[in-house]
Amino acid sequence: MTPTLIRTELEQLAREKLSVAAPVGGDLVDSLDSVQRLTLVVAIEDHFEICFDPEDEERIVSIDDIVSVIHGKLSQT
Repeated sequence: MTPTLIRTELEQLAREKLSVAAPVGGDLVDSLDSVQRLTLVVAIEDHFEICFDPEDEERIVSIDDIVSVIHGKLSQT
């Protein structure tokens, strides 16, 4: 799966699960509260059938970081 497709699916998940009209971007800590972040993490893990490791969560700050981590995990399978 390409990073572009991953980003598209992430934006769709954010719209569905978080009820946001615009794509989530930039610094996620500033964009989402803790409940929204947890909701998005669970949705991502379920949708892409992956599990985030504690190290992954520490390095994720932006949507680009999430795309990179997902792409890496999907490439491992």
